[in-house]
Amino acid sequence: MHSNSVKTSVNEEVNNSLNYKDVSTLSSFVNEQGKILPRRLTGLKSKQQKRVTKLIKQARIAALLPFVIGKN
Repeated sequence: MHSNSVKTSVNEEVNNSLNYKDVSTLSSFVNEQGKILPRRLTGLKSKQQKRVTKLIKQARIAALLPFVIGKN
């Protein structure tokens, strides 16, 4: 699991400067299959999780993130 300092820095980043073009940060909220991770794993608050989910969906539509990863 992550340490508290990692969660705090991610929480601050979600609150402040995260947008749908920041693929490297958004990809940390997606598992190996491309599914969005739940709150209990990300450690985000409800509003933050909703925002991250919206941003991931926007990035998928803009073709910056794949909908499915590694499906054969």
